[in-house]
Amino acid sequence: MRPSDIRKMSDDELEKNLKDLISDLTVLRHKAYTGSLDNPARIKQVRKNIARILTIMNERKKGK
Repeated sequence: MRPSDIRKMSDDELEKNLKDLISDLTVLRHKAYTGSLDNPARIKQVRKNIARILTIMNERKKGK
């Protein structure tokens, strides 16, 4: 997910995507723990996408 795409989303869409990514991360971590994770790099991608969304949400709160 690119930051430019995230900035085009509304606040409701950002919150929905954030919740979805957090639940995906939980599932991925569980799969990694049990050893059934196919792509371990996916955890890193999801974490970075969560950070991007949170950063843009904080920018909007500050009024940038």
